[in-house]
Amino acid sequence: MFALLSVTVNGRRALADKLHLENLELRELLHHLSTLPEPEAYDIFQRLRLVDDPIDLALSIRQAELLLPIGASEDSDKLTTMQGLEFGALGGSPVNVPARPWTTVAGDGIVSELISAWFKWDTEPQNAKYCSPFLVNAICALRSYFSETVDTIQRVTKQDMREQFLSETKKQYDHGLPALPAIQGLCILFAISCLKGEDRDGSLYRFASYGMLERFKMKQTFSSLTDTNPESVLNQRAISKTMWGVFCLESIISTNFRHPNILQPPKVPCPFPEFDYKNAVNVDIFGETFTDSSPAPPFVTGAINVFCQVAMLMSDILTQGQDCKDNEDTGMGDRTNLIEKGELMARLNAISDSLPSALRHDYNFTPETCFLRIAMNTAVHAILRPLHPRAVLDEMNGMTVKSLMLKNCALDIELMERYFEEWPTGEFSTMVMIGPLKSGAVLLPLLPDEEAVHMFPRVCRLMRKVATRMPIARYVMKGWETAIWSRELEMPGPAQPYFQNLGAESEDLQDIPTRLVVAHIPSIVDMPTNEWDDGELGFLLQKCNARNIE
Repeated sequence: MFALLSVTVNGRRALADKLHLENLELRELLHHLSTLPEPEAYDIFQRLRLVDDPIDLALSIRQAELLLPIGASEDSDKLTTMQGLEFGALGGSPVNVPARPWTTVAGDGIVSELISAWFKWDTEPQNAKYCSPFLVNAICALRSYFSETVDTIQRVTKQDMREQFLSETKKQYDHGLPALPAIQGLCILFAISCLKGEDRDGSLYRFASYGMLERFKMKQTFSSLTDTNPESVLNQRAISKTMWGVFCLESIISTNFRHPNILQPPKVPCPFPEFDYKNAVNVDIFGETFTDSSPAPPFVTGAINVFCQVAMLMSDILTQGQDCKDNEDTGMGDRTNLIEKGELMARLNAISDSLPSALRHDYNFTPETCFLRIAMNTAVHAILRPLHPRAVLDEMNGMTVKSLMLKNCALDIELMERYFEEWPTGEFSTMVMIGPLKSGAVLLPLLPDEEAVHMFPRVCRLMRKVATRMPIARYVMKGWETAIWSRELEMPGPAQPYFQNLGAESEDLQDIPTRLVVAHIPSIVDMPTNEWDDGELGFLLQKCNARNIE
């Protein structure tokens, strides 16, 4: 990716043009120093002493001016603020990316900050290879939702950079031949729609990416790359990571919407080249050994392999669940059903037991080990959900479905509380919603059980934290609130503050992901499924709206 994000200058004419542009930039910098009021000029001079290349400073000043509304450049305070944001973003970004030719929405500093955040929280830069204006703008649009710098720019300029990046992404989308950046960009657009709570557009992007994935004929392309040269290896790795990344995404989606995985496991190595994760170690954003001076957070080599194994298991769980759906809610569970669930649990335990200490949250706490354990607990929930809470799983230890569910909820809560304590930034991963969402779905039906009452406020606190960056979390909390009053229960006192000021009383449900399951009510409180619609968000919000109208 870095090679593609660099401007290669060939020939004397190109070099002359480059030097001419740099000359203009330096002249503009000198013009600012000589014409701006003394405080602003002094601020630029101080920054000039800190930078390695004065061209970077000149560019950041010009790009800051471009971000201001027409006529606002005369406001020296706003200009100084924008210059500081642009310059600070560039200096604080471990990955420096030139904005041009990829996007015109923001300058090098803002783009570098957003791309760096993508690499820090969502992927691994040392494996990046392919890029396009469509993909860059999609990444920037997603990470803008988690950027305090973008928040400040919106307060200063009154411009919504999130929507600007999103609009530019849609303009850059090419409906033509399938390509890896297009597939990845469509998945990111789907993620944006999910965090905004816009289901209609999200579904279009999701299925468009799957359709392009099929048209790309990745397995054939992968197999045709038989050379052992570095370029072929990089191409194979990019294909493998894209195919398995999309499959893992679909497994997470299907688990939370409770429908079978519509994608089959990819027919290429997972991922390429296969990695012996028993030798897993912490590395930094560039793949080097992680140290105290490395930019946070650390990555763990081999984590993606384990995520892929869990995703395959989740796919099998959902397929089995669909096959025996007619037997849900029939009581304590028949012997055959319990044996099948036990076999799935044994597969999950085998994955867990095989993990080296570097991939275990209790020995090496990183975002990846945190989310890996939450993904495993989500698989446990998917396995046990159809069973009655009092069904006995281990007679010797007296473990029931309910006790194991509560144990996993407690662990998920502890993990996410530690996550936000270790990395107290709004620049977090979209994965942060998975644990609280699943825990809320488990705990709500158990209220007013004492353990559930104790844990539920902590889940609400986590979900409200998520809601500061992901609007969909606010809808989920309104669904939870509706589930509680519909059962004529009292909201646990410590949880009440987190439900204040959630937004408009009446919601337009046209685009909200109505089939997202936020509570599994029927099998526990013996209410008919057709009344509760299995705790789906759309049904709960409809009840909420009806209540507000009354």
